[in-house]
Amino acid sequence: MEPFLLCLLIATGLFAGFMSGLLGVGGGFIFAPVMYFVMKASGVDPETAILVAFGTSLAVALPTVLSSALGHSRKGNVVWRDAVIIGVAGIVTGYIGGTVATYLPVQVLTFLFGVMLVIGAVRMITALPSGDARSLSTPAGVGIGGFAGFMSGLLGVGGGTIVVPLLTIIGKYQMRYAVATSAAAIVFITLGGIASYVVNGLSAHVNLSSYGFYLIGYVDLVMWAILAVTAVPMALIGVTYANQFPDKLLKKIFVVLMIVIALDMLGVFSFIGELIGL
Repeated sequence: MEPFLLCLLIATGLFAGFMSGLLGVGGGFIFAPVMYFVMKASGVDPETAILVAFGTSLAVALPTVLSSALGHSRKGNVVWRDAVIIGVAGIVTGYIGGTVATYLPVQVLTFLFGVMLVIGAVRMITALPSGDARSLSTPAGVGIGGFAGFMSGLLGVGGGTIVVPLLTIIGKYQMRYAVATSAAAIVFITLGGIASYVVNGLSAHVNLSSYGFYLIGYVDLVMWAILAVTAVPMALIGVTYANQFPDKLLKKIFVVLMIVIALDMLGVFSFIGELIGL
């Protein structure tokens, strides 16, 4: 792997790990695009690169959010009942989403997800301030988990960009509890997606060792190791800062992040790059 690409992965792990602890997300929305770029720059065909990026992204998200969830739990911010309900529901749909991703056009799916993020961000801005509630009905938890799990497997993201807004809107959670509970739920949610990408990748017999990538299914061990080693400790640092941020500021940061991700998925940044000749 070229030194520049290696440094890019290290920087990505540090940043995404911090954001995972701060905002209760898996970091897949950062991991996946960077890994996709690294693999394409290394000569891997885009169709395979995107699936490996998604599968590896979920595999990295697992230890990252586990570290984040344990840190939040020690501070008493995780509502474990809701986290388990959401997470278990997401395991099954995460596997389904990962399988569907191997058949459907990624461009269409990322476009739809980008639109959904914009709607979610607008809804968070216009919603009433979060209350003190920290409990969901079981059907609501299953619904949130099922939807988040499917999108997680489909697009290689942990699902926090879905779980956190829904906890604040439906559950009236304060942001610090939504962030913490989301991180705990994602520990479960990612399991289904990871299993799907491993199983489907093994059946496809993908081998990228000639490019410097060593796969188990659609999960690359090299990028996983680099990102996990850098992201996990940074997640704990992010947890520390999450408890220091005012609730309103934390919500604003999350909304901005959602919009940036949405614009990227909608291809806005690529379009601007083409216009200015980048």
